[in-house]
Amino acid sequence: MECITDPFPVNWSYRECGRNVLRYLYYEFIETKNYIEEEKRSIKRLYPLLKDRNILIVHSASSVINIGVRLSQVLHAKHVWHIREFLDLDFHLHPQLGFAYTRHLIRKSDYAIAITQSVYNHWHLERMHDRSSYLWDAVRSEAAISYDENKEKYFLFCSGNLTSEKGVDAAIRAFGLSGVVGKGYQLKIAGRADISQLEYLRQLAADYHCEDAISFLGFCNDVKPIMMKARGFLMTSLNEGLGRVTIEAMFYGCPVIARHSGGTVDFLRDGENGYFFHTEEECAQLIRQLATRVPTDVISRAHSFVRSHFTEEVYGREMMKIYRRVLGVSSR
Repeated sequence: MECITDPFPVNWSYRECGRNVLRYLYYEFIETKNYIEEEKRSIKRLYPLLKDRNILIVHSASSVINIGVRLSQVLHAKHVWHIREFLDLDFHLHPQLGFAYTRHLIRKSDYAIAITQSVYNHWHLERMHDRSSYLWDAVRSEAAISYDENKEKYFLFCSGNLTSEKGVDAAIRAFGLSGVVGKGYQLKIAGRADISQLEYLRQLAADYHCEDAISFLGFCNDVKPIMMKARGFLMTSLNEGLGRVTIEAMFYGCPVIARHSGGTVDFLRDGENGYFFHTEEECAQLIRQLATRVPTDVISRAHSFVRSHFTEEVYGREMMKIYRRVLGVSSR
């Protein structure tokens, strides 16, 4: 297997308009112009490396990777665009080239894949008709499905970055409201945060009288050991495109308490393979519930669900079906 790497621009911008509209438009124009020029340079570098390799499909792995469209054109290859995020709802970003034009580029692809039905709807992929679908990501191999019956007295929150958008403050408030601190339970929080954010979160925990029961673990490369021992996983993100750690929790036998929002509603079934909440008070009630018993029936159904929908084996088969369809090759 060969891997070629080359830097390329990404189609996102976080600049907010503010009061000075003319200043905003000026900088947006400059940034867009720089983006287009950088993309052209990337194509110019990549084309000589790829032109003789008989590439059949260019697969763009994110909504912010536009270079794949142009690259597929110069290579006379098919283009598959994999849309993995809302962009505005989950990251408060917008495409540097604008939503309308980015959607136009997506519809020019030979096929578009969204990671959930919610992301599919957000990008209006239904307008591509039979050239689009949604496919849940592979998270782990089927062999990774596991369960540890010796649960410990803590709940877990996990995110790459500890931000309000990811719901870390909501998790702290719900944990404090639950009252399980008095029964010896802890909340373990895994993820990156700068000093000011940690100070804010510690003060929030103090306000809810649970500061001594909260542990900040920092970023964790391997969450499996702490997930397997946790009494429950708190998915409190405001708008998650899919929520990989949510699915990891299901793989590892950790009951999921999730906000009813984003892509999570596409695969979690309340009371069947996890639990939904709408308010922090409901989240607190579910924390109290899981502190009293381990729902082995829910864990078992979660295992069955991820085995059927989120394993690498299932994902590989479904992706190959899409590739064959794009290339017009029989699936037999």
